[in-house]
Amino acid sequence: MTQWVELPMTNASVLRKDRSGWVLAAIVFAAEFIFGCYLYAVEGDFQEDALSRVANAFYVLFSRNPYLGAIGFVWNPLPSMFELPPVALWRWFPPIASDALAGVFVTSVASAAIAFALHRALLWAEVSKVTSFVFVLCLALHPFMFLYGANGMSEMIFACFLVICLLNYLSWKDDYAVSRLVIAGCALAMAFWARYEAVAFGVGLFAVVLSDALRRAPADAQVRLLMSRRAYRRFRSQERLWYAAATALVLLLPAVYSGIVWMVLNAEIMHDPLYFLHSAYSNLSLTSMLSSTSKYRAIEHHPVRVLLFMWQRIWIFVVPVGMLLVYRLIRGRLVRWETLQLLVLAASIPSLQFFLLLHGASYGWLRFFFYPLPIAVAWWTYEMRLDARQLERWWRELAQVAMAASIVISGVFTGLIMERNANVAPEEYSLIHIDKNEVIQQLRIEQQIAQYINRHLPRATVLMDSYSAFDIILHVRQPRHLVITSDYDFANALRYPWTHHVQYILVPDPVNGYQFDAVNRTYPTLYAHGAPWARLEKSFGIWKLYRVLKNP
Repeated sequence: MTQWVELPMTNASVLRKDRSGWVLAAIVFAAEFIFGCYLYAVEGDFQEDALSRVANAFYVLFSRNPYLGAIGFVWNPLPSMFELPPVALWRWFPPIASDALAGVFVTSVASAAIAFALHRALLWAEVSKVTSFVFVLCLALHPFMFLYGANGMSEMIFACFLVICLLNYLSWKDDYAVSRLVIAGCALAMAFWARYEAVAFGVGLFAVVLSDALRRAPADAQVRLLMSRRAYRRFRSQERLWYAAATALVLLLPAVYSGIVWMVLNAEIMHDPLYFLHSAYSNLSLTSMLSSTSKYRAIEHHPVRVLLFMWQRIWIFVVPVGMLLVYRLIRGRLVRWETLQLLVLAASIPSLQFFLLLHGASYGWLRFFFYPLPIAVAWWTYEMRLDARQLERWWRELAQVAMAASIVISGVFTGLIMERNANVAPEEYSLIHIDKNEVIQQLRIEQQIAQYINRHLPRATVLMDSYSAFDIILHVRQPRHLVITSDYDFANALRYPWTHHVQYILVPDPVNGYQFDAVNRTYPTLYAHGAPWARLEKSFGIWKLYRVLKNP
């Protein structure tokens, strides 16, 4: 055990002076940010969820009622909070919000942070700088990782904290320093603020850390000398339990506290502690229509079909996990607790997707299944650290090449699926084939609505639900003339528009999820048949703009 404690201490001073990690991070950031700007600002090839995250930050700063609660209480707020500083530049540089460049900036930073953390971990394991550089670049240039590092989605932010959490847990396995566990716990909490999948990963990590703590609780030799064998066994058993409980407390406390805070905020502001779970805008509501789709209806409540559905999407990301298992087999470490721990961590988030798909509560997008890839790469740094002084240099270099090759193989197959298979990777396929992307066409219509408002109704009070109209809001030059969902008086203004000086109401066709739009929920026949108190002003594709008449 001593040699593993000495190794980090030996490398610590070297790592402090090393600047290669910053160079690598700068390269990754520049590549991601340039690609993201080209994708969004030049091609106009947007990801809807990325726009909505930026919009949540936009409401906090530029709505009629600017306040932090306008960030929303359904999706995890951390990505939008990170986007607040760049969005603040909107007055001087509108594309930072309208083209979601704030999101591109944040995910580029997250991707660079992953590269930096992995590079440092490999240097800690005495892997050469050049080999580490190439290895990390193979991961950064993996088609899926590269795309999601540039498109402003929350996945890369979540993956960043996942990697930081796992790297610190694996460092804790070396010397059981509490500081490592504290950092892992804080990273897990930050991951929760980014995506709800952190709960599943936290459960898996809890089981893994608990098994480590129960098996390797530190023993006091002097206490053993003062007790009989039977008394010491009893004492040792209690000591393991207390150590395991304390370890779990240190690890999970930040994440559990975060969950409690989130529910308290939902209760105080939205008057429902589980508002994020079952509100009209929640994932459960959005997926409630899946049963009407043959693709999802065929697998609902059929475990084998769900597993086949998942395997079509996950196998490309578990190739590095397979390489890890082969390496552990060659090194004689396959049949050990740590192999089971690796598999538990890699399967934790996919297990949540299995449960959701089984109950018809997930779309099963490709991005929900990529997490085994960064988990395997983070675990690889631990394997290299274990063999830092047991293998000759050329053996370690060969192992690095083999693992890098598995990432490249995963990337090649992922790229082919994203480019050719609209069934397995519909979101990514749509981004690549922009001419077939219906979402992009709809976003362009919404931008035309914003242009109409800017040109003909610059100071008119227009009411719209930001759940559906976030892209319109981001393109309106005077957003403080809009009445949107986060405004304090939105509910009353929607019910009594003529008494709240609302001049226009924008409503989408109640199909394809727009039935959850607040206007459609309040006035279910407005879109199709109008109302005595409203007159149709103009139609824009699936959108209709109604002028509010006097109180009927």
